[in-house]
Amino acid sequence: EEMEEERHIHVVFHLCGGQALRFSDMRRFGRFTLLEEGETCAALAHLGLEPFDARLGPETLREALGRSRSAIKSALLRQDVVAGIGNIYSDEICFAARLHPARPAASLSAQEWARLAAAIPETLRFFVEKNRIPAAEYLRTRGRDYRNTPFLRVYGRAGQPCLRCGAALERTRISGRSSVFCPRCQPVC
Repeated sequence: EEMEEERHIHVVFHLCGGQALRFSDMRRFGRFTLLEEGETCAALAHLGLEPFDARLGPETLREALGRSRSAIKSALLRQDVVAGIGNIYSDEICFAARLHPARPAASLSAQEWARLAAAIPETLRFFVEKNRIPAAEYLRTRGRDYRNTPFLRVYGRAGQPCLRCGAALERTRISGRSSVFCPRCQPVC
């Protein structure tokens, strides 16, 4: 098992005091760039606002996405609008905002943009807090105990009852990505 984990380590920095910093990336989504002091990374220039940025409000989202015919889930995955929202949390954000993930972004009302803007930081803050684990514990278990699954409200729970209303959660594909939603709490209309 240790050999399996070791093969995903792509960069190792040997630090003073005999410690090492390892860049491990099993899925190969990550990038590692070493910059000189004052240098900026061109690969990050296209990223949108951070989810906790105070400038991320309903108007900002509507301005960036309000004309899009793309599903709101797909729009949330656009890193040039809001950086860091992935497949799992886009489902969780749509659930929190009571928006069907397949709804075209252009169809959202002012009230729905407000709910979405509020749901982004609230949802991510919830998961950051629930997934908190001391560094020593993370290292001891090699990250295996670092799981968000017990706290997910919709993602990965297709067929199970909605935690809000009890309806069976449904799974669909949106732009090639798996998506789970509550048909009662997140109507298509």
